[in-house]
Amino acid sequence: MRRHGRRPLGSFIALLMLALALLAACFAVEWDWAALTDAQRRAEAAARMGAWLAAFLSPDLSAEFLRHSWDLTLQTLSAAVLGTTLAVLLAWPLAMGASRAVCVGEERDGFFASRRPQGNVLLRHFPLRSPAALLCAACRLLQDILRAVPDFVWAIILVAMIGLGPLTGALALALNITGILAKVYSELWDGVDETRYAQVRSQGGGRLATFLYGIRPLASRNVLSFTLMRAECAIRNAAVIGAVGGGGLGSEIWYQIRFGAWDKVGTLILFTLLLTLTADLASNHVRGLLRGDAARAASRAPQVDAAAAAVVPGPSLRPWYAMGFVIAVVVWSLWFMGWGNRAGEGGASRNHLAPAAELFTGKAWDNLGFFRRLLSPELDLPAIGIGPPEAVAKRRAEGKAVDLFAQYGPGDFRRPAAWSAWLDELRKWFVWRAVESAAVPLAIAVVGTVLGVAAAILLTYPHSATFQLLSGRFSGETAPPWLRAWRGLQLAAARAVAMIARGVPEVMWAFLFIAFFGPGLVAGTLAIAAHTLGVLTRVFGEAVDNQPLRRFEPTCGASRRMTYAMVAVPLAWRDWMTYAFFQFESNVRAAVVLGLIGVGGLGFQFNFNFEWFRFERAGTYLIVMILLTVLIDRSVRMLNLSRVGR
Repeated sequence: MRRHGRRPLGSFIALLMLALALLAACFAVEWDWAALTDAQRRAEAAARMGAWLAAFLSPDLSAEFLRHSWDLTLQTLSAAVLGTTLAVLLAWPLAMGASRAVCVGEERDGFFASRRPQGNVLLRHFPLRSPAALLCAACRLLQDILRAVPDFVWAIILVAMIGLGPLTGALALALNITGILAKVYSELWDGVDETRYAQVRSQGGGRLATFLYGIRPLASRNVLSFTLMRAECAIRNAAVIGAVGGGGLGSEIWYQIRFGAWDKVGTLILFTLLLTLTADLASNHVRGLLRGDAARAASRAPQVDAAAAAVVPGPSLRPWYAMGFVIAVVVWSLWFMGWGNRAGEGGASRNHLAPAAELFTGKAWDNLGFFRRLLSPELDLPAIGIGPPEAVAKRRAEGKAVDLFAQYGPGDFRRPAAWSAWLDELRKWFVWRAVESAAVPLAIAVVGTVLGVAAAILLTYPHSATFQLLSGRFSGETAPPWLRAWRGLQLAAARAVAMIARGVPEVMWAFLFIAFFGPGLVAGTLAIAAHTLGVLTRVFGEAVDNQPLRRFEPTCGASRRMTYAMVAVPLAWRDWMTYAFFQFESNVRAAVVLGLIGVGGLGFQFNFNFEWFRFERAGTYLIVMILLTVLIDRSVRMLNLSRVGR
């Protein structure tokens, strides 16, 4: 009861923080809406966007380029599958260590309450209270680092180690996705109500047995849905990985963009969308085989004739069929990357797996001289009076040392002029300027996520197959054929919108909005909002569709819309909240990456210093990226907002 009593306070604090973040995003950075308010600039922007879209609507359909695009599509698919497979294998043990329910289960609420630290809520988050808690904190920090460093940074490091190619992209994706999956898996497992698996523990099951036979099966549906969604995201992330040597469609897209060949870019994006649609259909196929919803199976059983039943695997064979399908895709990816491609001379195959041997011979590690400099960030301590006396004296003589209270003392905090003077003084310190650069991706992520979540909530109802196709199973209505066709059309349209929104990478959306608004925060924010709409509509709809149909059976003759509003939304709300907060963290990383194409902020500063071989300064910006992710993650955890399934 104490746990349930704290939820409203945590939600209230979260809403308050969200309101303050929106307010800060509006005033902390400059928003340029001149493309909408100024008539001349609006006309010029419309002309630019029209020319850009016209080039996209007339793609290059020559046989040679189509063949080349097809090869790149298969290369992207193989890299994404291998990257996701490696990430799943690495994420499971890392998530088990990061999950408090698995690693530190005896200190949790519920039936572990007798051994939980009492009296001090903060003690529960103190990592040194026990060896298990220390292991949990270490695993969480590792997963924070893996996902906080954008995949394009991992690709830059791996390019220096093993060179260009799709293997570089696969490994970069694997490192980043490992951190993402480990975080979500651990929170899915922590989100399972302890009372649902208390029987396993009461019968003598240890931590591993409790996890394998209690926690894991109860969270398996959400784990499956998110894993399949990340596999699709891995395909889209190739657009960023390709910019720094990750191969595939992304590499060619960036190459053609530099030459302004928008007809070829249009063809490549078309292939990206088709690949995303295929991946979406394949993941739905696997999800349907593994779902095992008896009510859904019963709803389809009368429509299956004897001939079809002889071909389609029975319910008991469906998991094995799905597992075989996944294994076949992974084996094909290995074969294609090693021997089945046409990337060599004269269309011969090229073994892209060969550079992996360098990771085990030590040769690749000799190429990481710059990485050692990245791990020695510039902290500019003389600016704040720390370090060798001669360096401190030199900074003061140049007027570049921080003297925070030179004009205003601490008692002047009510005066706006004092805050401006203090900020001017702090900007003399390089580390503070690096911290300030995080305001741009934060503002973009906050506003973009709010817009995307609002749009996704509106689109989830027509996107849900449960309420568009299967509502007769629980509402008692008998819809005429024309109404069923209309609902099917709504479902197809909603899913097409969501697929296109998430199928086009954030970078491509940013290019589209830059053509209208110009480089800046507005273009980046709308790009994040469009992509968030597609991703969250998918997972919001799955959170509803994953509910057993019997839960929607009304007790008072409620209509379909009323059942959705009064039953489905409350059941899925915790999942929605978790996905929204996680997408916000993902959007922060995406906004950092958008700095590469002119949005500005943290990503731009990192890339600028890296390209000019200022690796120490680039390392400082990299640390800010990691700290930003850790701060967001710990805030969400302490507010108990990242618990799926409760």
